[in-house]
Amino acid sequence: MFRLGHVTDPHFRGWEGARAGLFTGKRVIGAVNLVVNRRRRHKMELLAALGQDVRAQGLDHLALTGDLSNISLEGEWQAALRWLAEAEFGPETATVIPGNHDAYVPDVMESGRFEQLFGAFQSADLPLDAGAAYPFVRLRGQVALVGVTSSVPTGDLGAWGQVGAAQLGRLAAALAAPALRGKTRVVLIHHPPVLLKGDESRNLKDRRALADLLAGTGAELVLHGHDHRDQRATLAGPGGHAIPIVGAGSASYTGGADRRARYNIYEIDGCGITVVTRAHDEASDTFREVRREKLV
Repeated sequence: MFRLGHVTDPHFRGWEGARAGLFTGKRVIGAVNLVVNRRRRHKMELLAALGQDVRAQGLDHLALTGDLSNISLEGEWQAALRWLAEAEFGPETATVIPGNHDAYVPDVMESGRFEQLFGAFQSADLPLDAGAAYPFVRLRGQVALVGVTSSVPTGDLGAWGQVGAAQLGRLAAALAAPALRGKTRVVLIHHPPVLLKGDESRNLKDRRALADLLAGTGAELVLHGHDHRDQRATLAGPGGHAIPIVGAGSASYTGGADRRARYNIYEIDGCGITVVTRAHDEASDTFREVRREKLV
């Protein structure tokens, strides 16, 4: 059995290295929101406790599906790297992709700083386009992790995402690659590839194109974050076979029992996949199993 952990939307905080010149445009509004609202809703002590719980589960691999930061500051990403180290997950045992908060402003995307910091957690085992960072494929036993980015600097106050035609083409080739035949293909993406909210300012703009792609190539599982809540959906794969689409809640959120800091573990045994949700229980101040569901 292969045990895959899924942590998303931790929204680490870290101000080291920040300078006044970085705070322009959308980042100014985001910084104000961080100070006024987000610091109350996302607690770093919950993240620390979640890291300890993850470390104790004996996982084979850990996937982080974006929004490691709030406003794309290097100090936030450095905090994420420290958390990974403390949870005892290195580049061979953890895979990281960005979220929309990790692509907050255009200069961050242009610099490629996220990929520079987390490149070792994205190292590819399958050669694709040498000039493109995404998608990438990492092979771990019976599992093939396929990292996709849906994160773009929106230029507005929205949080929408887009995979883009070029990346979709590379993704189709990756999922159909002979090296992935017989493996459990797990697609990692930040934005949900299905419509889960009515407000298009938060949705994946080219979700229909992605759904069409998956209908042709298939995948055994798609994991996402973004909405800070547990979510379940399916997309049709080849021959109408259902592909499970699973979203996890935020790893640091302080909300009620149904949204409080949580993460998922996927128990992959042959063709069978079971998802286990572990969440923080406020009364006991511990993480515990709150849901177990057989997906396939």
